[in-house]
Amino acid sequence: MKMRATWDALASDPDAYVGDPKRGRMELEGLFERLGADPRGGTCIEVGCGSGRMTAALAERFDQVLALDVSPAMLERARVAVPDERVEFRTVSGERLDGVDDAIADVVVCYLVLQHLPTRATVLAYFSEFARVLAPGGEAFVQLPVFDDGLRPRAWRALRSALVPLTSLGPTRRREFRGYRLTRGELDAGLARVGLRVVATDVGPDAPYRFSRDLFLRLTR
Repeated sequence: MKMRATWDALASDPDAYVGDPKRGRMELEGLFERLGADPRGGTCIEVGCGSGRMTAALAERFDQVLALDVSPAMLERARVAVPDERVEFRTVSGERLDGVDDAIADVVVCYLVLQHLPTRATVLAYFSEFARVLAPGGEAFVQLPVFDDGLRPRAWRALRSALVPLTSLGPTRRREFRGYRLTRGELDAGLARVGLRVVATDVGPDAPYRFSRDLFLRLTR
């Protein structure tokens, strides 16, 4: 699987992509704060835990954390970094949240993950999975870069999608790292299809992608 191979390769190079837990804690607190929330207790599903840079902070908030990642190598690092009995680490395929039961999550957290998914269908499938695993009254806290509307951004996205496979000289050049960006219209339509409702949003100006801005979402069913 290309997605798993990409992130296993990145896990072997801590300087390339492992992440600082102190910064992860600050980003998690900032995510909740900017969306007007302070969730605690119950079960949290962390989608794309990587090396565990946010996982310890989540374990301090919730009774149980189910930390998911596509990369077994990343999960090995996370288990060493976060030896906490409240946390269960589990490998998923990258296509969906395999093996996670329906309606078990009081909170879903997904941060710096959706921007690395390789296709529009995969990004939208994750939102469908968030809706599936959320318990009644549960909420998802999600960050993703959203593409600007207009002809120039769409033309750039089409060109970039065609060129990325031709320039894949290492894991950070692959589609499974560089990802696919939705427009806000595509995102809103996808949320409506899976029955997710936006409770709150915020926008950051600092997405490191051309024609994009970071969008922060608080979602419920």
